[in-house]
Amino acid sequence: MFTAVQRTPCDVEQQDDPKVPKVSIRLSYQSRWVSTSSRRPNNTSVPDSVQNPPQATRVVQYVPIPGKWARKLHPHWAESAFELPTVIPEGHIYYITKGFYVRQGATALVERLPSGDIVKTPLPNPYDPKEELTNIEKMEHEYEVYRFIGANPFIPKLIHWDSQSKTLVLENHSNGDLETYLRHHDHVDINTRRKWALQAAQALESLHTRGVIHQDVTPRNFLLDKNLDLRICDFAGSSFPGHLSLTGAPGPRYQSQLWTRDYIPTQADDIFGLGSVLYFIMCNEEPYSNLDEDEIESRFRNRNFPVSDHLDCGAVIQSCWEGRFTTAGVVRALVHSREINHT
Repeated sequence: MFTAVQRTPCDVEQQDDPKVPKVSIRLSYQSRWVSTSSRRPNNTSVPDSVQNPPQATRVVQYVPIPGKWARKLHPHWAESAFELPTVIPEGHIYYITKGFYVRQGATALVERLPSGDIVKTPLPNPYDPKEELTNIEKMEHEYEVYRFIGANPFIPKLIHWDSQSKTLVLENHSNGDLETYLRHHDHVDINTRRKWALQAAQALESLHTRGVIHQDVTPRNFLLDKNLDLRICDFAGSSFPGHLSLTGAPGPRYQSQLWTRDYIPTQADDIFGLGSVLYFIMCNEEPYSNLDEDEIESRFRNRNFPVSDHLDCGAVIQSCWEGRFTTAGVVRALVHSREINHT
């Protein structure tokens, strides 16, 4: 596994000098991917370690090169700003940007196109071709999930799929993901939080009705549009009828138990995660936010859940954790709770 270093995003929109240190992207968590571009000049030298992948842990630095789209923003930039270097330094991986950096996940880079739409690109990895193929397969899988679900008001709209580059274009949600939004807006009123709780449950119910198991129900996988309405996203690790996915897990705060390699997640696992999402919505922090993950895993395994009686919809949260609800049941309980609070 590659050990990544801290990320410094490159914002071409605000950047006047393409050669300042902000060009460099370094990831802030452990990752096994490196990013490059299929556009490599014939005279570009590639390190031997890329052609012959090493087995040892290495530190990798990811460096974005502004794409052609950036020329209109910065016509005064020298041509060299848009070119890959002749020699690629050891540990440096260059890639051509498609738009403004948004974030990166475990398998994909997310950028905002000049059109405003979002593009997801599978993360290439010349140091680990097997993982590169896995990332491509996950992107193809996510596209198939979107196709299977079809039109749905609780997921981002699919704009385009490029079968050659394996890129997925989705509608943008201008207020970003729920986790980041709440960490920067801790004074959200209770009625908005109740709306989000209900919309999160409705979104999950819409998937379960179609036989889709999300398998990564966390605040980071809910998006907020310009009207602060909630959508569920990121289906790279989801299962749907005839297509089982056994990759990834949401993390101990969103799981009732440790998922072994051959564990098959169910709707009940999604609902447990939903309980933790509702907890986060109502109090701006994750369950047992002051405890390490091993301790949380132990407590949840022993059904020792955080106290939620003091929270709005606290009883619903406990019922999700205790496995007493279907997703339809969660929706009904939240609707009933909102009706009581409006009388």
